[in-house]
Amino acid sequence: MADEFAVAKSKGLGVDDLTQAAEAAVAGRVATLLIEADRQIAGQINMTSGQIQFDDLSHPDVDDLLDDLGELVLKKGGRVVVVPAEQMPTQAGLAATYRY
Repeated sequence: MADEFAVAKSKGLGVDDLTQAAEAAVAGRVATLLIEADRQIAGQINMTSGQIQFDDLSHPDVDDLLDDLGELVLKKGGRVVVVPAEQMPTQAGLAATYRY
């Protein structure tokens, strides 16, 4: 999967940027999302626009962005794979490949 991501990214069909991945997920463009196991990024995703708002997990309305992004990709028909940190192809905690 790391090789597939590298090829997709070289063709402009893969990202490791959380904001870009969230916007693509809302649009239903994410085919596969790799999420780093045991990594959390606190914040919220606007489910209409895909915009990200970073925050603190101690706030009751704030959740893990990676978890929320994974749920969104699944709802839109994509595939989500949780990957150990040592096997992640990026340092960002995620890697998304697009359908188109």
